[in-house]
Amino acid sequence: MSENALLARPDFILPPELLREVLKCMEPVDHRSMTFVSRFVREQALDFVFNHLAYTGLSISNKIRGIHQARDDVKASIRKLKLDSKNLAIREHDKSSVILDFLRTLPSLQVLEYYQLGQLIPPGELSQLVDSVRNTPLSEFHLNTGVYAPVESSPTEGIAGLKKLSIVWTIGDSPNEPGSSVDHLYHLIRPSLNTLVELKIENSPEEVGPDLDLRLLTNAGETLRVFDYTMQHLDETVLDTIPEIFPQLQKLTLAWSNTTDEHSLLWKDSHITSLTKNKNLTSLQLSSDFEEEPEDTVRADEDYAWYIRCYKRRLTATQKISELMPRLRTCNWLQMGTDHKGSTMIHPFVIEERAPNHEGEEPVRVVRGVKQAWMGGDREDWRTGEIVRCKLGDLPGDIIGENDPQEEEEE
Repeated sequence: MSENALLARPDFILPPELLREVLKCMEPVDHRSMTFVSRFVREQALDFVFNHLAYTGLSISNKIRGIHQARDDVKASIRKLKLDSKNLAIREHDKSSVILDFLRTLPSLQVLEYYQLGQLIPPGELSQLVDSVRNTPLSEFHLNTGVYAPVESSPTEGIAGLKKLSIVWTIGDSPNEPGSSVDHLYHLIRPSLNTLVELKIENSPEEVGPDLDLRLLTNAGETLRVFDYTMQHLDETVLDTIPEIFPQLQKLTLAWSNTTDEHSLLWKDSHITSLTKNKNLTSLQLSSDFEEEPEDTVRADEDYAWYIRCYKRRLTATQKISELMPRLRTCNWLQMGTDHKGSTMIHPFVIEERAPNHEGEEPVRVVRGVKQAWMGGDREDWRTGEIVRCKLGDLPGDIIGENDPQEEEEE
């Protein structure tokens, strides 16, 4: 049967435009098989085929026009939707109204991920985005507001009943209203405070302004288990505030992203005292700066000797933390500014409990590093050309991983 004949059959439940896109991906033999599949079977497959949809790249509003024309039972099958707009400049045919109209027709939506690079949905239309899914059984919402822009209009009340909420907030203050940015951010979070299990906030507008007062989130204290927070100011008091307002927290990620000073919060061993107040924490990640104080900042890309020094400092800190936080199982360190481009690097560590050597002794907690991209084989020093020993066996921390096969063959 030809493609046109398939498209003309009345028993297919997809609009011709969308069905044509499906047929393009199929071999001719599959076209023939499709003609023998009963309408009943196709309807039963709806929940599987359309359960999770993702549209990404340029002009996503054009890409969803086909599915927007599908029957109601097709749209009712959509439970998870990802929309990721890569347009920096918004063109005439990029219509936010198409996206908003489509979202209003999804009665079963449980997870929405909306990311944008440009202002496809500007701050003034943020309330329309939220309202378009307010009456769905949404439990998880991810939002990236795109390029920097000031707030517009009045704050948007967020969605009630969410269990997971992630917001990358690039919207700054209104010129005449200092603090209006974090006020709008708080209104998005507030309705779900009593139900949130996971919360991510990345507060990163173009100009440095106030950070969110975390005490406003106290009502999430009994339910919140995962908190991921990126702030603008180098404020160490959050280390004491967080365990006070989120006593049940199991996973904590903190980043101090100060664009003015271009470094993170300087690490102090006294921070361990604050961290130990998190009685239930099993996973920790911090962006603490270990290099500014000893004046050992990056001098060249791929400075492997420097990488080793950075790794050793974080290994030592992790060992100290592990002694006082008995439930902690992973400890990662986000390092900023690791090359001339301002790249970042993750130093991951796992904490294992090993059986004691003698009966009656306590289990031994051991901190182990995890292999990173620069580890595994010897490297040449960027300045002298001398060999920097980066094989796993030459590095401290009983590293998990394997040496590079190429390096092993050269031995």
